[in-house]
Amino acid sequence: MELFFLRHGEAEAYAASDAERRLTATGEEAVRGVIDARREALAGVELIVTSPYRRARQTAQIAAHCLDFERELLVTEHLQPGGDRQGLFRFIETLQANSILLVTHQPFVGKVLSLLSGDKQWLATGTANLVALQAEALVPGFADVRWAQLPLTE
Repeated sequence: MELFFLRHGEAEAYAASDAERRLTATGEEAVRGVIDARREALAGVELIVTSPYRRARQTAQIAAHCLDFERELLVTEHLQPGGDRQGLFRFIETLQANSILLVTHQPFVGKVLSLLSGDKQWLATGTANLVALQAEALVPGFADVRWAQLPLTE
């Protein structure tokens, strides 16, 4: 199974609630950049799954647009900032898909990537970072990191 973890783009510092924070223009552009840079690798994505938080939904919508992805986005609380890793793994196993783009938050994404890969370097996953994993099963330490795409800087 191919799992592509995308942390949302840069978001505004303040909003009525954390869940309502929107992407900044810089964040939107960074997401477009990482998706465009890996368009070929993402061509086979079967599902795009996102946290319900506004900035994650916006990130998923940008990714879907860049990839000409016409299916409905799947929204799940399993990808919220304080999500449960094992709950997420059980959820992913129910999806019956081989290639999934998951849009989420820090520190959750860093913890998930570190657990699956067995490498703590992913604890510091930045905004609009896209990381590709290959996993036969969602077992700690048994996923291979195939590549990571960071936003391009000028």
